[in-house]
Amino acid sequence: MKKIVVCLVVILAAAISISAQFDNEGKLKIWTTEKVQRSYWQDFDDDDIAAALCKVRVAKHKGFDRVVFEFDDGKPQYVIQYLPSNIYPPEGGDREIKIAGDVFMVVSIYGMGMVEEMPCLLKSYPKKKLNFPFLMQIQHGVWSEGIRDFIIGVKGEKPFRVKELRNPSRIVIDFKH
Repeated sequence: MKKIVVCLVVILAAAISISAQFDNEGKLKIWTTEKVQRSYWQDFDDDDIAAALCKVRVAKHKGFDRVVFEFDDGKPQYVIQYLPSNIYPPEGGDREIKIAGDVFMVVSIYGMGMVEEMPCLLKSYPKKKLNFPFLMQIQHGVWSEGIRDFIIGVKGEKPFRVKELRNPSRIVIDFKH
């Protein structure tokens, strides 16, 4: 029980620290190549913040490829951005990205609780190389101190757009062909 309390305190401290480090940036529903990030900690109670990532889906559409991150409930905190190289810089040291793609995007989702507390678990997601016009592959990055990363390999640095949807709670990223 003591370990769980200590872990919760560490996650809460990290979440507060993280939320103080960034503000909302970038517009939703607009095609861009710039960073898009959202922090809702100051606006909501803990119950209003997404605690678990339940599903990751991909789809092809006319003119764009789509990645959907579905959550248990509430609004997710996130940073979505293209990386300047094939180096993924998580805490603990740089790592070379080894998935299909010419350009890589990192999707960092904040405030993810401990596995024992989650209302749902992400059991699988599309990991193999995709036969899509632009989207090539998705890889799980680091999951540490309430932050869960995914790396997305694409065929170039073309515009993307981010949407937030409800019922169920989702982050949608569309990649223009």
